[in-house]
Amino acid sequence: MKKRIIGATLLTVVCALLISNLVGVLMFRSREMDAARNTLQELLVLMDAQSAITDPDGLAQQFHAAAPDKRLTIIDTDGTVLADTEANPQTLEDHNSRPEVEQAAATGWGEAVRHSETLGTSMLYVSKRFADGMVGRASMPLSSIDSLVWNGVWGFLIASAAGLLLALILARRTANRVVAPLSAVGSALQSVLDGTRASGLEEYQADDELRPILRYIDKLMERLGGYIQSIKEERDKVSLILDCMDEGLILLDEKGNVLATNRAARALFGLPADGDEDGALLLTRSRRLREAIAEAGEKNTSVVLEVDALNDDARSLRLFVSPVAGRQFEGENVGTSILITDVTDLKRAEGIRSEFTANVSHELKTPLTSIKGFTDMLSSGMVKDPEDQKRFLTMISVEVDRLTKLVDDILQVTELETVAAVLPGEQCSLTDVARDTAKFLEPVAQKADVTLSVSGEEVVGAIGADRFREVALNLMENAVKYNKSGGQVSVTLTREGNQAVFTVADTGIGIPPDCQNRVFERFYRVDKGRSRAAGGTGLGLAIVKHIVALYGGQIKLVSTVGSGTTVTVYLPLA
Repeated sequence: MKKRIIGATLLTVVCALLISNLVGVLMFRSREMDAARNTLQELLVLMDAQSAITDPDGLAQQFHAAAPDKRLTIIDTDGTVLADTEANPQTLEDHNSRPEVEQAAATGWGEAVRHSETLGTSMLYVSKRFADGMVGRASMPLSSIDSLVWNGVWGFLIASAAGLLLALILARRTANRVVAPLSAVGSALQSVLDGTRASGLEEYQADDELRPILRYIDKLMERLGGYIQSIKEERDKVSLILDCMDEGLILLDEKGNVLATNRAARALFGLPADGDEDGALLLTRSRRLREAIAEAGEKNTSVVLEVDALNDDARSLRLFVSPVAGRQFEGENVGTSILITDVTDLKRAEGIRSEFTANVSHELKTPLTSIKGFTDMLSSGMVKDPEDQKRFLTMISVEVDRLTKLVDDILQVTELETVAAVLPGEQCSLTDVARDTAKFLEPVAQKADVTLSVSGEEVVGAIGADRFREVALNLMENAVKYNKSGGQVSVTLTREGNQAVFTVADTGIGIPPDCQNRVFERFYRVDKGRSRAAGGTGLGLAIVKHIVALYGGQIKLVSTVGSGTTVTVYLPLA
């Protein structure tokens, strides 16, 4: 018990620290990204003010002098690079196709985070349209931001270690205070059961918290004699109890003759429920069963046997064949008991669990292998270039994020599978949640050049807001990810009888017919390469399926390759 108390306390503290550290790191990184973005914007404003009196090369020189760790690119209205602090402008291609340049030319400001082919690293780009029509683009490597974040992580880790140590000390003290009196009470209880009075028992009796417990023990001891008599009276009820068992039971005498079979055993073996058929047929039909009975008697040990039932149902059965010894016969076996359990569903669940475990192992190994490879190369000293080291660290961070997302999805699927019922009175505005989700995904849709819209009437469904947000997010995000450039995602909400209808239709790549029945399976991907590149874990649609089923809803999918996919979710109205 002491170990459980300490373990539970530490587990709670560790989980709290992990969550707080993760949130802190994410907030810290977001703050650093905002600071970097503001710095680049301020530099571009200064360059814009100088552009009227300074040529592009002069602007580049001024920028380099003011911010040597950052890059400035001056782009003409036709996309020609006029100046660049990190490369020869003449070697650079037309930049009008860059998303941040396009956005700046259209709106005045543009921003993007992507990989730079020129520098070979991920960059944060901020663009501004100058007064003369040219576009100035300032950028900096993400590795510099990540290095600041990693420096901050050490502070979080040190604080977490101190908190964990303090929690361990407090947990040990608490456990000792709880367990010490329980151990003393345990010794006193054992002395009562042995018919003696341990020294110091009276002292514990003086304790107000222990006195009621000891009184109950004395009363229980007094009732033991009455229970013995009650056992004799309950003997006549045994046959009724056996017939009410879900498990089958067969009792044999020392010669192997069937003494009794309960109703469950006869049903599992396909015998008449009235018991008219000779029970010996149970034994003669299976050679393995006869051999197991003989082995249990010879070795005086239990034998577990896996067999199939002999009726048309072909259920999988597990038989526990055990010898029965009576004390009045000095341990000599006087018969055999056969306990029969139907393990058909268990075996099916084991198969599903094995498949799930194999999939999880495969999915976890992929990012872990990448992380191990990068860390081995860094620790061995093979990577000397600081930029390469930063790039490797960035790759490690990406894989860690992917691994974290995968673990979160696995935990969510597991949680949904264990939920037996929903909370009564749960409801939310499906329309509001859908619109909020679309607003959240708008940057992703814009980046993918996909139009995302929500329409329909106001619909309130009998589902929690967080659960429905998960459904909407997964379906709408998939519709954006697997769409085409210039495509559309249309989300509609309507009522149909006593059901709320939530539809997500896209003009994307579609799903092949042979894959449509499997897309809601865990870890199933239609295009594994594209799914991994998009950051998917293969669990999103499985989560959607479990949530919809939990709230008594239905989900339908219609898809045509090259034309798009429509997913319709039916949920009860509030």
